[in-house]
Amino acid sequence: MSPFDPYRDRRRGRRISMGCKARIRSLISGETHYGECVDLSVDGMALRSSFVPQFGERLSVIVLAPGVGGMPGKPLEAVVEVKRCNEVQRGRIYEIGVRIVQRKG
Repeated sequence: MSPFDPYRDRRRGRRISMGCKARIRSLISGETHYGECVDLSVDGMALRSSFVPQFGERLSVIVLAPGVGGMPGKPLEAVVEVKRCNEVQRGRIYEIGVRIVQRKG
């Protein structure tokens, strides 16, 4: 079984649809990529980006949460570990499933 099997390590927590901008930085290469946080749960999230990480790679992620009632949203900053990566749009967009290792701030 490939470590990127889409049925491996499925999260069991309730997910909230997000659709928020995200900054993704590889803790291995230091490269920064941009994408979208498509859903969030207590212990993980799904990101969409043109970036293809390695299985188990640690990333620093900042999700720009939407504002509420005219107040700006507080960004969610976390270190995450890659659990899966699936191609969504051939050669262009990938969905990255990650487990939250540490929340910052």
